[in-house]
Amino acid sequence: MKTKTRIFLATALTVLAVVIILIIFDIGVITNILTSFKSNEDISSLPPKWIFQPTFTHYLNVFSKGGYNFGKYLTNSLIIALISTLFATLVTIPAAYSIVRYHGFGEYLLGASMLLRLMPALAFAIPVFIIFNRLRILDTLIAIIFMHTLFIIPTSLLLFIGYIQDLPLEIEEAAEIDGAGTIDKLFKVVFPILRPGIASTAILGFITSWNEYLFSSILGFKNTVTATVGTSFFITSYQVEWGPMAAAITVSSIPTIIFIFLSQKSLIRGMTSGAVKG
Repeated sequence: MKTKTRIFLATALTVLAVVIILIIFDIGVITNILTSFKSNEDISSLPPKWIFQPTFTHYLNVFSKGGYNFGKYLTNSLIIALISTLFATLVTIPAAYSIVRYHGFGEYLLGASMLLRLMPALAFAIPVFIIFNRLRILDTLIAIIFMHTLFIIPTSLLLFIGYIQDLPLEIEEAAEIDGAGTIDKLFKVVFPILRPGIASTAILGFITSWNEYLFSSILGFKNTVTATVGTSFFITSYQVEWGPMAAAITVSSIPTIIFIFLSQKSLIRGMTSGAVKG
């Protein structure tokens, strides 16, 4: 009985510690969700109310208030994030494979891409705006997808290089003996083995694109407004509409949560691949 009691107490303390840690790290998220269900009076009350009568008014305002088309903003973000992630993945897997297996000039491109990624994004804002303005592609999905893809590529390339370095070379050599060329090895050997890594890298790319704000706000201002930019529209020159803004933030976070939830097994496998060998 003493042993069972000790196990129960240890488990209870562990669960309690985990809950406390989650609350501490997610206090901002919890506060935002609670704010989205508060009335304006409850939001402005001091001290803050933790027990209140919930209301869905702010969520209704987000989708029905004049001048805001948050449904379109979410659709834009989804299209941009999916296409940007797809393009970045299709480009970086062959690039990573060539760098790992063939070396050569690709290693210098890796260093250049990482250097560009480490530079502040604001340094590219004015040149990119001028170039896209002259090309007449401002406020188009093409412009934002192009910039988001550029932002995703360096991180995806670095991750895929690590995954491919962990692949046993003997598998590819066996495919070569069977007459497989480079393209065949990529599609029939490398891609199937890299599925967990592709999933985890795609999730990180999707989140990067979904949360990007700077270029989304510069390049899209009417027809291609994204969800992250749309949430800032509730900050006006007269007031900050905390309730609708909190509701918009909560709604805009749902797609990424669903995306991660559906891919969590592949994400865990991809992040732990290569960690245990033997």
